[in-house]
Amino acid sequence: MPPLRPPVGRRIALDLYSARTLTWLGPIAATICGALAAGGVMVSGETLLRVAIAILLTDPLLGAWRAAWVNTDWRRPMQGWQATPTRAWMLVPYARLGSPAARFSQWLSSRAKFWREAIAPQVGQSITALFATALIALSVALVLGSSAFLLTLGALLLAPLESELGEQGAGRWARAFAEIAMAWLIGDAAISLTLPPLDSAILAVLFAAAYRGLLSAPTRPRLGLAIANVAQALVVMFLLGRGAIIHATVMALLLGAQLLWQTLLRGGRADARAYLTRAQWFVLAAMVAAALGIPH
Repeated sequence: MPPLRPPVGRRIALDLYSARTLTWLGPIAATICGALAAGGVMVSGETLLRVAIAILLTDPLLGAWRAAWVNTDWRRPMQGWQATPTRAWMLVPYARLGSPAARFSQWLSSRAKFWREAIAPQVGQSITALFATALIALSVALVLGSSAFLLTLGALLLAPLESELGEQGAGRWARAFAEIAMAWLIGDAAISLTLPPLDSAILAVLFAAAYRGLLSAPTRPRLGLAIANVAQALVVMFLLGRGAIIHATVMALLLGAQLLWQTLLRGGRADARAYLTRAQWFVLAAMVAAALGIPH
């Protein structure tokens, strides 16, 4: 059986199992919306190919990079291992003890032993996966252009940041920006072949904040829903400021539908996961409406 996936997250993992039925809110949706923000509804064979390559980059490849970082206990090799440098395993066994050559030999040899006895057996597979995934991701990004390559470099930095901050804590911001904001910007750059304009970048950040709120809904529903609602309200205000009245109206209606569903959640008549299953469709439609609201 494939491993269970969260109700909000990527749809395609590196193992090619579907994340969950009807789960679309994540890197794929953000990449497509970024492409819509760059090129509108103009469709061609080249455009579809570039969007497909961008989806390959933002979901399975960057997703595998994140999984290798987050699902590995990088502190485990340090637990219980002690370096005991002796002449028997010095690189220069005939150096006089206490000499600079002997001290350097012991220092270098202890690191080599640490790699053989602690790092390689426990996290060596993750290191290999990270190296291979980063190499493939950057190679695919080069196909999309220099702008997508630079954005991919930034996206690669967010996974170790999430691993350090904690998957259930502040690291959710890093995950949201990686899976929504960076995916949106890479999708935009894949079509425009330049760094995304300010309008697209603002929408990417705001929807990443909304996604971060949804990630917290199962554990801290009040805080999570407040973040998601405020972020989407700011999107409505931004669209109104840009003169996209129709798109802002659609966004407001979709936000209102989410608020109605939230009354059931607050009243105890629905749980957070059931709410996410329904609300993600409204957020997805809001992302599409906002992306099409950017002047082309």
